[in-house]
Amino acid sequence: MRLPASVAVLAAALALVGPVRAVAAPGTARGRSIADDYDRARAEARSRGVPLVVDVWAPW
Repeated sequence: MRLPASVAVLAAALALVGPVRAVAAPGTARGRSIADDYDRARAEARSRGVPLVVDVWAPW
């Protein structure tokens, strides 16, 4: 069975990148969350130089 070209390209790119690991600065908490305060979360992410992850859900 042959893989679609897009899957093959993705696999090759991941192989070239190599393993990725998260690195936290000493003394900082991983998985810190700030609920219902986007402006504060954005400011903290900018000051720490880390990406902001937004988790959105609905109880449908």
